[in-house]
Amino acid sequence: MEYYDPRDFDLAGRIAKLKTRHGVIETPYLFPVVDPVKQVPSLNTLLDIGFNAFITNAYLLYRRNRGMVKNIHSYFSWNNPIMTDSGGYQILVYGSIEVDNVTIVKYEKMIDVDIGVILDIPTGSQMSRNEAWKAVKETYRRAWEALPVIMDSSQLWVYPIQGAPYRDLVMYSAIQSKRMPYHIYAFGSPTVYLEKYAYDELLELAIMAKLNLPPEKPFHVFGVGHPMIIPFLVAIGADLFDSASYILYARDERLMFEGGTKKLGELSYLPCNCPVCTRYTPQELREMSKTERIEAIAKHNLYILIREIKNVKEAIKEGRLWEHLVYRSRMHPSLRRAFTVLNKYRHLLEKYNPNTKTPTHAVLLLDADSASNPRLVATRRRLYRVIEREFSGKRILLVPAVNKPFTQQSIYVDARKKYPNYKVLFYNPYLGLFSPKHINTYPFFQHEIGTYAYNECVVEEAAWFLIRIKPNEVLVISAGEKSFRVFAERLVKILKSKLPGKTPIRIIRA
Repeated sequence: MEYYDPRDFDLAGRIAKLKTRHGVIETPYLFPVVDPVKQVPSLNTLLDIGFNAFITNAYLLYRRNRGMVKNIHSYFSWNNPIMTDSGGYQILVYGSIEVDNVTIVKYEKMIDVDIGVILDIPTGSQMSRNEAWKAVKETYRRAWEALPVIMDSSQLWVYPIQGAPYRDLVMYSAIQSKRMPYHIYAFGSPTVYLEKYAYDELLELAIMAKLNLPPEKPFHVFGVGHPMIIPFLVAIGADLFDSASYILYARDERLMFEGGTKKLGELSYLPCNCPVCTRYTPQELREMSKTERIEAIAKHNLYILIREIKNVKEAIKEGRLWEHLVYRSRMHPSLRRAFTVLNKYRHLLEKYNPNTKTPTHAVLLLDADSASNPRLVATRRRLYRVIEREFSGKRILLVPAVNKPFTQQSIYVDARKKYPNYKVLFYNPYLGLFSPKHINTYPFFQHEIGTYAYNECVVEEAAWFLIRIKPNEVLVISAGEKSFRVFAERLVKILKSKLPGKTPIRIIRA
């Protein structure tokens, strides 16, 4: 069954078509959690806002209907995809439920859900290591137990990865899950991390799972429903999310925004242009009845969530997901910590990141974080391999690439006249080293620079390239803004410590 079709990529994120029996879901996607008893806002409102699939709780349906099988699409009068959770969250909260794994899986199958989940044992964040280990093993056992029930079904089935907060258990759970033919893998138990804004911890655990899962299958992160963390999880390869946050926050009169959550009572203005915020003022929302106010805030939260999903998709399309993350990382300290985790695992992003995008958009270089863009890092390394033979053992002249077109800079023109017997390389705090014949290629021409900033990694990459080619001599023209001069001085310092003492290395101050 060809059920998952990725079409566009950036970092480890992707836009894909998830095909179900009741329609296609374009990922990244967030399933709003729907109350099987009393849903606010209505399902038609969810659809109007842009959500064509939702998730509900099969265990609660089972209890409400006393085990009686009713087609779930008829029950909700909904002809689009429906996902059901199995009751794992209730196990996390209450310790156990009165329905066993096989019973709830059979029930999900018979009520005709599009995406079902086995009855796992969530580990949360409070379990001892021994308790978490038992939960991982029991979830694994239940996954095998469910296979005879689901193998003849055309539904999609989810294997929940447990083990948090223990990274090695998360890795073990992910590795074990690959042995079974589940369609979707899901990372479980992140709610506590979300509540305390521990996005860095959540991201690190999710990466532990993602690194050990088949890349061709969708990756779901349970319980994520805030626009702050969604782009970071998409960047490491998360495709699906679900949450009841939109209504839970609304009941507490909290409004979501890209940079955090605000209480209605603290707001003088509504910094948002969704239909709710353009129609009402904070005072008008406060004057509503409680029921009306909850519904209005819930709608706002849904609009914010769908907007962030669309922002992320557009960033993937344009190849600007890293730039989007840099921008988001400055909106809250917790996001800055999450961004640090992304940098730590940049090899994961580089592994899946395409070298170029069509159509090509200029790279936006704003600060030191821009130099760490995995696409730029990969381009620098690739270019060094390409030009290694041409510059190996030669006399090298390094010229600052300050203003485009770089070969028309007076400093370059003068240097070519003064040092005609040297092979020229440009250097730039963002772009590293590159030759004059590459100045019209991506991204050495297709970039826009705000202000220059120094990044130690770029200098170290350039230094190791020069050390590897063993030049006969290195002259570095130091000119331009401070970051260029710091780059030149640091580069020379590294080279003098690593190259043979007979290799002349010096700075020429222009």
